[in-house]
Amino acid sequence: MDPELIFTADAEAHGTDRRALASNCRSGQLIRLRHGVYMQADEWQGLSPWEQQRVRIRAAVEQGHGQRVLIQQSAAVMWGLPVIGNSAEVLLLAVPPIHGQRRGGLHWVERQLLEPLTALEDVPLTSRAQTVLDMAAYLPFEHAVPAMDHVLRPDPVHGLPPLGKERLRETATNLPSQVKRLRARQVIDFADARSESAGESYSRAVIHRHRFLPPELQQQFNTSAGRFRVDFYWREQRLVGEFDGAVKYGRGDAALAPSWDTLRQEKRREDAIRATGVSFVRWSWDDVSRQPQHPESLVQRLVRAGLPRARRR
Repeated sequence: MDPELIFTADAEAHGTDRRALASNCRSGQLIRLRHGVYMQADEWQGLSPWEQQRVRIRAAVEQGHGQRVLIQQSAAVMWGLPVIGNSAEVLLLAVPPIHGQRRGGLHWVERQLLEPLTALEDVPLTSRAQTVLDMAAYLPFEHAVPAMDHVLRPDPVHGLPPLGKERLRETATNLPSQVKRLRARQVIDFADARSESAGESYSRAVIHRHRFLPPELQQQFNTSAGRFRVDFYWREQRLVGEFDGAVKYGRGDAALAPSWDTLRQEKRREDAIRATGVSFVRWSWDDVSRQPQHPESLVQRLVRAGLPRARRR
């Protein structure tokens, strides 16, 4: 359940006034989410980064007097879909002639409705299918793939069923131009439900963009220490690729840092897989996000590992 929001317009209902809210914010008791909207600081600090983003978006929607309909990345956050990068703006559906208007961290964008609008916890937004198709049509390929991979799998956290590729392809035919339809179709065709995290999906899209040979996903290895599964495997090169997510190794949050026993088990797992005669290449969020020319980028790591690229057509 999302935490309670405190609006300055309703300050008296909370037994306070605008000055008291501002004072409590300066003292650290409250967090200001946007102009005129606050919440308790201890509740805010207990939220994960993606939950904080969700609360900020909800604050923007609930503060408005008229209906505000979330689209694209903002709708994706509410649906629990992975979004690459953090946008300071909340994206809202525009009704002509206000297309392109920006105000107070809000951006109204005109979009052609592919399916009827829906609501999630009383927040109006585009459907899951439209949300991922708009992302595919208007965002860079690498940024659209993680969300598309996600909707192909059941979502037990939100109790949502998977979406089928045929339904997505059919819905994409209603996009407003041939270019947008082609972009969406490319993402749908490339999407793979076997990618188990946003980092794996994003990595796979970068690998594809830079024309490296496509990997096998979730390959099983029988070793002397047990049976293990790896993120990526290039069979001909005998090369294993592993994405090390931030949460897995606790980066950016000491509370998520793994125990020594967890790290030791991971080292034991890698040594057992290496003993089957394969080599390893590992990368993190930082590596996959770096420019291709950076010596520690995913691209350069794969080059050093000897992974060939496909010829240009």
